[in-house]
Amino acid sequence: MYSLIGALTLFLILVTFHEYGHYSVARYFKIKIIKFSIGFGPDLYKWKNKDNIKFSLSAIPFGGYVAFHDPADVDNYNKLNEEDKKYVLANRPALERSLVVLAGPIYNFILAFFVFTLVGLFIPKQSDMVSAQVAEIDSQKFYEVVAVNDNEIDSVQALEVGLLDLTGYTGSIEIELFDYKDQKQILLTKNVADLKFEEGESPSQYFGIKPFADFAPRIAAIESESTAEKVGFMSGDQIIQINQESINSMYQATTLLNTFGQQIVVSIERDGRNLVITLPSKQEGSSYGLRLGPEANSLSSSIAFGFNQTKFWIVNTFNFLFKTLNGTMGFENLSGPVGIAKVAGDSLVSGLIPFLLLLGILSISLGAFNLLPLPMLDGGQFLFILVETLKGSPISLKLKAALMNLSFLLVLTLFVFVMMNDIARII
Repeated sequence: MYSLIGALTLFLILVTFHEYGHYSVARYFKIKIIKFSIGFGPDLYKWKNKDNIKFSLSAIPFGGYVAFHDPADVDNYNKLNEEDKKYVLANRPALERSLVVLAGPIYNFILAFFVFTLVGLFIPKQSDMVSAQVAEIDSQKFYEVVAVNDNEIDSVQALEVGLLDLTGYTGSIEIELFDYKDQKQILLTKNVADLKFEEGESPSQYFGIKPFADFAPRIAAIESESTAEKVGFMSGDQIIQINQESINSMYQATTLLNTFGQQIVVSIERDGRNLVITLPSKQEGSSYGLRLGPEANSLSSSIAFGFNQTKFWIVNTFNFLFKTLNGTMGFENLSGPVGIAKVAGDSLVSGLIPFLLLLGILSISLGAFNLLPLPMLDGGQFLFILVETLKGSPISLKLKAALMNLSFLLVLTLFVFVMMNDIARII
């Protein structure tokens, strides 16, 4: 049930926003529109506005469309007067037609930006670093993951996607680590040939890494009348050292502050000054009354988070699409409606934030997929406009129809393949 509710909610939001992109830009240019439909096939619910544009919710929930008058549809086209014919999409300048065609994917990217920005308002500032246990070195110790093949890592997301991006790679992969305990750099090197990841295996698992989001060691809150307050700690203090050990992460600091039976000497930075505060020894079950944690996002940092996430997923979605199409990544990594419905249901059960993050990522995926240069997609329609503009004459309707049918067959084949993938995963 949750899968169905989650999938339908995602479908309605993503498709409506995508098609509204086409619709709103066409309306801006006063282009004549026949119909705005969410879904395909028979109308389940329909109405018309004052401009005689038909709106419908249709029976087959696998997309949507905005229908325009077409000169090739002679009967309907000839019913228009000469003034209205000027505002038929096919008769408008190439720039206007291009903007109408590209508006759907662009609106998907805009939706993702607003969704990620909204998420940013309800979560702490993005992770500063990644800490991890590394089985091949010492599974009992903790390390900072600094870089992969000289590409800096600042979040678990960046680590997983960065490693996934190495699919098909042959050669040496170098993962730079920092040993918190011994305060030294370590290089984990692994030689691979045509690197592939097993289904259900995260890229980090392949390398024996258990990562988690970590942050700079900042004191977020102090309990009133607590030991920490009495000895002089304040919210916002940044921990530099504990018992002469340099502190780099929140996890490292938390571990050392949970030492029992001895005094703890803490060096902190406050307003540009370095201070030393001594905590008395404590017994198991007691607390100093301080909590470490990242800063909350402000509106400006949430907007920055939204922009960075949108940019990150646009770049990597196109990268993964390219690698899938050129065979570097297998098609088995793709998910169809069944897989998306399951993930949507799981994220809905997990809470609003996971669901919104999935919505943002899928919005970018939908926008990117529609920009592929296939005639039945927005990217293919834009390509037609570009070719016709460069050659100075229209492409023949017969050729357009043939290319449209071929691209429909390709997309249908892909759809069937990913559906079989999804079912195989469930079975």
